[in-house]
Amino acid sequence: MAKRVKQKSANVAKFGGTEHLGETKLHGHDHDVTTIEATSKTKLQDDTGEGSAAVIRRFTFGMNIQSFKERQPTKQDIFNQHLKGIEIALWKDGLKMMTEVEPRISFDEKNLRYFIFVGARPQKGMLLKHVPQTLSEIAAS
Repeated sequence: MAKRVKQKSANVAKFGGTEHLGETKLHGHDHDVTTIEATSKTKLQDDTGEGSAAVIRRFTFGMNIQSFKERQPTKQDIFNQHLKGIEIALWKDGLKMMTEVEPRISFDEKNLRYFIFVGARPQKGMLLKHVPQTLSEIAAS
């Protein structure tokens, strides 16, 4: 019988959370625990596509190795450093950041870069260029 692992996903999403939680094996594949997401009580087929559209944007940044060696910044420090630029990039596309969704930061140490994921909504009077999809449509593609 497999040992049940306590989920620490709440801490991973928050700034200043644990950077590396270890590794686990699921369905025969090794996974870094920082890439495992929390599960939802909502089933994909229950997503009827009601409500306003939401967009998830990923911003990629290169690591400045020298500054990371001098002082290891927290996730909050990294996000604060890029916040204004992210807001401007979203504004140019007619979007604004969703404050109710916590941004996420993930690191690609092999390629010396990191990603910031933010939720965004269209600004009033702006139309999306892409057709919004439900969770089931996204999972099927």
